[in-house]
Amino acid sequence: MKKVFIGILIAISLLYIFPIAYTFTNSFMDEKQINSYYIETIPDQFNLQQYYSLALDKGEYFKFFLNSIKLTGVIIIGQIGIGIFAAFALAKLKFPGSNIIFAVYVLAVLLPFQVTLVPNYLVFDKLERLFDIQLLDTHLAIILPGVFSSFGVFLMRQFIRGIPNEIIEAARIDGASHIAILFKIVIPVIKPAIYSLVILTFIDNWNLIEQAIIFLDTPKKLPLSVFLENIYHEDYKVFFAAAVLYIMPALLILIKGEGYLKEGLVMGGLGNEK
Repeated sequence: MKKVFIGILIAISLLYIFPIAYTFTNSFMDEKQINSYYIETIPDQFNLQQYYSLALDKGEYFKFFLNSIKLTGVIIIGQIGIGIFAAFALAKLKFPGSNIIFAVYVLAVLLPFQVTLVPNYLVFDKLERLFDIQLLDTHLAIILPGVFSSFGVFLMRQFIRGIPNEIIEAARIDGASHIAILFKIVIPVIKPAIYSLVILTFIDNWNLIEQAIIFLDTPKKLPLSVFLENIYHEDYKVFFAAAVLYIMPALLILIKGEGYLKEGLVMGGLGNEK
């Protein structure tokens, strides 16, 4: 029975891995083999022509790549900063209404983000009309909802709850301010949680599509996740190379950060039990 179970797991894993492996192997094929009637998985002759063509003929690809880096990087930094401060307040600073505020955060986490797209659009449109501040068709329309996402606050609070209150109280008795406690005690302890949030936020925002389609009208402002579809329809012979370069940042972050992610999730589970 155990061997059968392991075999099923391996088969399911291969099904998940196949599209990625197929993309990688096809990126080293020539146009003739890519357009073959049969599903080709192994290049007849290893070549880098797709990558050369992408670099020489699709220079705009790298501009969209930078757009994705900009959007994702700013959202990660903002979400970590806001998440840590807000989570520390909700977890360790008791004040009237804190439980209600956290309940709202939990509700926001449970809601699909697509539910908030239209309200966000209407708010940005209203702000433009009232204060003459352009938000729609700018990267801020994507960055602001991402930075103030409730997920980061929710995740950080669960970790910070696991820090014993006795340590916080001892620091307060010694005269430490809230800022000192946060930076000298809390942040060093929850580093695995911060790494976990970085990884999860990167994956989520590196692959954003709906936000860009709704909030951005100017093509040159689009992230690579949207532009990749244009390459698929307009220049199929370099699509696989473009897809591989798009996959690589997320793949490298997952490989390098797998240990931090596991440690962070385990730490969060232990913190929830306390």
